[in-house]
Amino acid sequence: LVEAELKTDRYRGGFLADGYPRNLEQARFLDQVLKDMGTQLDAVINLDVNLEDVVGRLLKRAEIEHRSDDTEPVIRRRLQVYQEQTEPLVRYYREADLLINIDGNGSIDQVWDNIAAQLQ
Repeated sequence: LVEAELKTDRYRGGFLADGYPRNLEQARFLDQVLKDMGTQLDAVINLDVNLEDVVGRLLKRAEIEHRSDDTEPVIRRRLQVYQEQTEPLVRYYREADLLINIDGNGSIDQVWDNIAAQLQ
């Protein structure tokens, strides 16, 4: 699905993937698809956020959006899966010299300004 979508004209000018890839297998697959297309990633943004803040933010989102699936145990399990499967991508993209670490603990505007500054 990812390969077919990326090969459409819609992404000729580039793309931003939010939450993908989620593990090393997906990252390697994406690398190969892009290589076959004659292109590569320009950068990978990693938002560094205190895990307890993540829990608090997701609990607040659950409250605002009336999401019954976002309970604290579920959120903590998702964070555990993240650490097991997704955290290795930080090293993978750091070694590829693509990783940009952004402090994600500020306001939305502060975080966005940091991202924009790093991508310029």
